[in-house]
Amino acid sequence: MDRYDHKKIESEWQARWEEQGTHNFDKKSQKPVYSFDTPPPFTSGSLHMGHVLNHSWIDFVARYKRMSGYNVLLPQGFDCHGLPTELKVEKKYKGAKKDPEIFRKYCIEWTNDCISSMKEQFRQLGYSSDWSFEYQTMSPEYIRTVQSSLLDFYSKGLIYRKEHPVHWCPKCRTAIAKAELGYKDVEGQLNHIRFKVEAGGEITIATTRPELAPACVAVLVHPEDPRYLGLQGKNAILPIFNRKVPIIADKDVDMEFGTGAVYVCTFGDEQDLAWQARHELPVILAIDRAARMTDEAGKYSGLKARECREKIVEDLEKEGALVKQEKITHRITVHAERASCQAPIELLPTYQWFIKLKESVNKVTEEAEKMKWLPDYMFGRVTQWAEFLDWDWVISRQRLFGTPIPFWYCNCGKTIAPEKKDLPIDTRKTKPPIEKCPDCGGEFQGVREVCDCWIDSSVTPLMVSGWGRDDELFKKTYPLTTRPQGYEIIRTWYFYTLFRCLELTGTAPFSEVMVNGMVLGENGKKMSKSLGNVVSPDKAIEKYGADALRQWAAYSTPGSDVPFSWKDVEYGSRFNKKLYNAARFAKTHLDGYTPKETELELTDKWILTKLSELITKVTKGLDEKLFINALTPIQQFVWHELCDNYLEEVKYRLYSDEKKESAQYTLHMVFDTLLKLLAPFTPHLAEELYHELNKSPKKSIQEEQWPVPGPKYQEAEELVDEMQEVIAYLRKHKSQ
Repeated sequence: MDRYDHKKIESEWQARWEEQGTHNFDKKSQKPVYSFDTPPPFTSGSLHMGHVLNHSWIDFVARYKRMSGYNVLLPQGFDCHGLPTELKVEKKYKGAKKDPEIFRKYCIEWTNDCISSMKEQFRQLGYSSDWSFEYQTMSPEYIRTVQSSLLDFYSKGLIYRKEHPVHWCPKCRTAIAKAELGYKDVEGQLNHIRFKVEAGGEITIATTRPELAPACVAVLVHPEDPRYLGLQGKNAILPIFNRKVPIIADKDVDMEFGTGAVYVCTFGDEQDLAWQARHELPVILAIDRAARMTDEAGKYSGLKARECREKIVEDLEKEGALVKQEKITHRITVHAERASCQAPIELLPTYQWFIKLKESVNKVTEEAEKMKWLPDYMFGRVTQWAEFLDWDWVISRQRLFGTPIPFWYCNCGKTIAPEKKDLPIDTRKTKPPIEKCPDCGGEFQGVREVCDCWIDSSVTPLMVSGWGRDDELFKKTYPLTTRPQGYEIIRTWYFYTLFRCLELTGTAPFSEVMVNGMVLGENGKKMSKSLGNVVSPDKAIEKYGADALRQWAAYSTPGSDVPFSWKDVEYGSRFNKKLYNAARFAKTHLDGYTPKETELELTDKWILTKLSELITKVTKGLDEKLFINALTPIQQFVWHELCDNYLEEVKYRLYSDEKKESAQYTLHMVFDTLLKLLAPFTPHLAEELYHELNKSPKKSIQEEQWPVPGPKYQEAEELVDEMQEVIAYLRKHKSQ
């Protein structure tokens, strides 16, 4: 054995595993199946430390389950469609969007390059995926699965097209779902605006958005607010526009905010929508899809909303209607999910495609509660999101690179769908099966919008298990066993997957959810290029190796954020070298040795008892998916029981013939077991040493059975523990 060289060892074993198909799922095996609904990373170009954390956890479980007698299905996919890709391609190929076909071609090329580099990173990490189950959400096969699921939803009456206020991103020019919203605290001005009252007097409202004044349709006050009891039912005069609006009492008005009087503007926010519907108020659209003022804004027409805000404040001041301004910090809604956009969101009425969701919320939460959650408190995020949902799911996006929505529609509202045999289909390019609408005689047109990216990713369990393609595989693998994912996408990927799969199969798609937290910089803040605390996985693997980086990943616990730590990776590297050198020592004394039962000495019994206890601890930690509770005892065993004590004590026997066989037998048992326990965490090193120390090894240590606790020699353990305490004291005394 040469000196430990992680680059050589890791690259050689990665190539050999792939060549041998070591990690492939066996469709014909009669072993029980353990399967994963693995998160498909968005094809951003490279993996980050969050991926390393999440997929290391997945791999720990997969390798452990293989050795525990399971036929493991570990697929890996790539989430290809999405606005970030379009933005990157648009930046690289300026003006390419003018030709949609060319633009999509560029998007596919860019995504393929990303997938190629990300797959190589997965391999370098030692990730034991069966790449024959790889999927890409932009592939024809995947699009066929997505569109087939939409046809089933349509046949159930769950899909419809309607003009409805939606959350709209003016910067990205697309509708977005509620789950894609985020919130940002910003500094702003609370403007106190005086309205004259038609019958005499005045009323002052407070708003952070004076640019919405052209869309004002009412002033609301709380029915029990003594300041406004005499004004309810009267009309107020809107400044600048000199338009009458009613003063209405409503119990949802917050008397403590601002002046206790608010103006209702369509479409300011969701509360404005609720008030507009409740009081049957008129609708005025003052801001368009580009966040510019419409003709309804009069002289402000064409201005950007921010410019209009400044102009209206100036004019209010000139008119004497601006009472005062207060500096405040308030929360605004932004486009946050799956994009770095962060642009403020507008509510706009547009024609969109929806999936009926509200009626299924209770069923989704009931099924979610039946699952095993790691940690269990993460289930609360499902119920919180369910309580927050009050709209159906808007599934259409005004983008180019995405799964086509497979319908034709007539302006009268009639919709027709293709047959499944014709999938995948792009109805923008394909003629409808009938020329004229049977209801009105109009012409059908293909849907120009594409699917929300969560429509793609919410059928990953169906894609992996062969739904609609391979009945035998589906019967064998569905539902899958474990859904590993981050807590930040419980409201999106988890919720939508459970909802969709329940509707399509009647069965929950998995039984367990393993939730990981976020990876922070060493300074405890979220990794960000602007903060300079981003660490590339490639850099860590190059310097210390994948097996060292994987040990860092094992130190975190489900549901909790974890800072990246170079010290932990360095410690993992030192541990690997320590074990490797100990194995080199063992090999010199085990070459030519054939294991056989022999009479054990006191320290042999002691180390084997410690080894048996170690098996119990590691197995429990892996069963509970508390990886720190599994790896840390192994490291302590190697450093202290094995290297500091047993190897030091046993050297004299190994270098002489006196009681040598018992030392060899024990050394063989310890390393044989120890490498199996380490195989989920440091697979390359465990594989290398397994083959070095075994006379007739199997193709892979992954084919070995997981160790079970052996006999314990309690008296020997107690006696040697006491002896070790004495020796430790003597060593300390000597050094002093």
